[in-house]
Amino acid sequence: MKFDITLRAASESSEHHLELRAAGAGRPSVLLDGVAAEADWTEITPGVYSIILGGRPYEAQVTTRPGAADSCRVKVGAREFVVEVRDPRARRNRESAGLHEGPQEILAPMPGRIVKVLVSENQPVDAGEGLVVIEAMKMQNELRAPRAGRVERIYVAEGAGVETGFKLLRLA
Repeated sequence: MKFDITLRAASESSEHHLELRAAGAGRPSVLLDGVAAEADWTEITPGVYSIILGGRPYEAQVTTRPGAADSCRVKVGAREFVVEVRDPRARRNRESAGLHEGPQEILAPMPGRIVKVLVSENQPVDAGEGLVVIEAMKMQNELRAPRAGRVERIYVAEGAGVETGFKLLRLA
């Protein structure tokens, strides 16, 4: 999974590209601006994460920012950052959402396991409404409807494994 990230701290601002990859033994690795590092993280308590990046431990306190769904405040030690995360796929989906009239197949963007199917066949959905939760590399991702419509067909069941491009459901 690839993300574009903006970090702001005091008067500094920097742009970064983050890519999460599966590494050996199911442990994820990261590429930050093209540089590889082993990574692992777990949520200790709500909003507090223990992170090991490149063999160094960090504790990060994460708080959401009201009205900013793609932005949060992250405090690591004495430093505080405003972090904006942009998923390039989401931008592509928004740009192409208006191009689909008629049936649209919703495909798996990554290999993983279906954790939950949030809709049923013939159910009307609004743009942005959750459809399916897929787990990849210990992270759960909710796939959302790119446009309003009706769920015409569901191809997957909870617990099923899927590959990139696998048909999940059809939106009419």
